[in-house]
Amino acid sequence: MELSERVSTGIPKLDKMLGGGLLRGRTYLVTGETGVGKTILSLRFLLEGLRNGEQCIYVSLDERIDGVLRGALSLGWNFWDYIDQRLFFPFEFRLFTSDLKRFGKESKAFVDAIEKIAHGRQISRIVFDPISALAIGAREEFIVREYLREIINMMEERLGATTMLTCDIPTGSNRLSRFGFEEFLSSGVIVLGIVRFRGKLLKTIYVRKMRWSKADPAIYTFEIRPIEGIVIKEPLSEQLDKSFIEL
Repeated sequence: MELSERVSTGIPKLDKMLGGGLLRGRTYLVTGETGVGKTILSLRFLLEGLRNGEQCIYVSLDERIDGVLRGALSLGWNFWDYIDQRLFFPFEFRLFTSDLKRFGKESKAFVDAIEKIAHGRQISRIVFDPISALAIGAREEFIVREYLREIINMMEERLGATTMLTCDIPTGSNRLSRFGFEEFLSSGVIVLGIVRFRGKLLKTIYVRKMRWSKADPAIYTFEIRPIEGIVIKEPLSEQLDKSFIEL
C-alpha cells in the first residue's frame, strides 16, 4: 500500500487536519466522553464510503442497531437504503466479561464473525462502536489488551479495510482510551471533547496522533447539524481570543 492512498472521513476540514485523510487499510481511534459525537463521526465516515458505492460494516458493541439507525435518521441519514442495496451491513456483537479469558486466546473467532458478514465481499470501511464495551469491568487487563491487539492486527491483515474504533472515556479523565492501550495500536487518534465557556458548552476536536502524516495540532470547535453531521469551525484559541477582546 502506498502511503499516498487516502480515505476521506466525509468531513472536509477533518481530512485537512489529518494531513489529507486516513491511510487506507489502517485503524483509527475516535475517543472522548459520552455524548460528544463519536458515533456521529463514525457514521459520517461510513456514509462517505456508502455514497461512493463502497461496502461497509458497522459493529455495535453497546446500543441496538435499530436505535443507532433511527438516531441517524434524525440527521437525515437513511442507512436502510444502503442495507437494501447490499452495501451496508450492520451487526450487533455482545461479549460478556466472563467470556474474555476464553476469547482472549481465540480472538480469531471475532474476526471470523466479521468475515462471515463480509461473505467474500470487498469491505472498504468498518466501524466498531464502542470498542471499550468489549470488556467493561474486566479485572485482567492484560487479557483485554491482547484481545484488542490480536483483533486489530487480524482485521488489518485479513480484511484490509480502513477501520474506525470509538472509545468512551470517563468524564474528566485525561486518558485517551479506556484501557490505555488502544491509542498505541491505532495509526491515528481523534479526540472529541467539551469545554465550558461563558456559560455554555463548546464541543471540541483535535488530532492527537497521526502516523506518516503532518497533522494539524490545533484544537477546533465544532457543531452537529442535520445532513452535514459534524461541522468543524474556528480554532478554540481564536474564539477565546475574541472573547478576551470583547471584554
